[in-house]
Amino acid sequence: MEIKEINLSLKSGKKIYAWYALPQRPPKAFICFCHGWGEHSLRYKDWGQRFIKQDYAFIAWDHIGHGQSEGKRGHVKNYNVFMEEVNLIINKVTQIYPSIPIVLYGHSMGGNIAINFALRESNPFRLLIATAPWLRLTKKNPPLLELAVKVLNRLAPALQFKAPLDSKDICQVAEVVDGYKKDPLNHGRITPRLVTVIDDASEYALANIDKLNKPFLLIHGDTDPVASFAASSELYAKAKTCSFIPFKDTYHEVHNEPIKDDLFNIINEWLSGNLNE
Repeated sequence: MEIKEINLSLKSGKKIYAWYALPQRPPKAFICFCHGWGEHSLRYKDWGQRFIKQDYAFIAWDHIGHGQSEGKRGHVKNYNVFMEEVNLIINKVTQIYPSIPIVLYGHSMGGNIAINFALRESNPFRLLIATAPWLRLTKKNPPLLELAVKVLNRLAPALQFKAPLDSKDICQVAEVVDGYKKDPLNHGRITPRLVTVIDDASEYALANIDKLNKPFLLIHGDTDPVASFAASSELYAKAKTCSFIPFKDTYHEVHNEPIKDDLFNIINEWLSGNLNE
C-alpha cells in the first residue's frame, strides 16, 4: 500500500498532518478515519490496508495536538476545531474523488468527534461508524478531580497533566501494548479544556442521537476498561438508525483484539449492504 502524506491548514494557521491511500481499482467509497486521544493516525496504517484490499480509499489524520500535527500536546482551544478538521478532510476527499460516497469512521475520542460531526455539521457523507466511542469513561474520576478540572478549565484551560490511562487497558494483546508504550508519537498528556469539551460533546451526543438520520454502525467491547460500554448501550437505545455490535470479553482497541478479523468482516459486510441500497 502506497500512502500519500499531506498537510492541511486550520483557520488558526496550524498544520494538520494527514495521509491517504487509494486502491488499484476505482474505490467503492472513501473512508475518513478519526483516531483517539493520545495516539496518532499511522497506528491505523495496517487497519487501513484491509480496506484498501477491499477497494475502499482510506484517509486519516492527526488531530490538533497529536502525532505529527501542530499544537500543544493533548490540548484543543474549543470543540469546533475538531469539526473544522473533519470538514477539511471531507473537502480534500471530494477534491480527490468528486461525488464518491464518504464514510466517517471514528475510534474512542475519534468516535465522539465522528458522532458529533454527524449531528452538528452539514458537510455531506453517507455512513457513520464508531468503535468504543469516548462518551463516558469506564472508571469514573474521583469527585475532587472532577471539581479540579472544572475550576482549571476556567483558570488554566491549557495546563497539561498526565492522564490516568494504563496502557494495559487498551488491548489484551501484549505486542500491541508494548508498541503503544514505545511509540514516540503517542503521548499521555491532556488539558482541562480537552476533557471539558469532550465531556460536553458526549452529553450532546447522548441527548441528540435520536436526530441522526444516517446509517450508523456502533461497535464496543463489553469489558472495555477505558470507554464506557454502558454509555454506548445508552446511545444505541436512543438512536433510530443504529446497528450495535457488542463484542464479548473485548478491550478498548477492538481493531487490535484477537477478534479483529471478525470485526473487519462485520464492518465490510455492513458497508457493502448500505452502499448498495
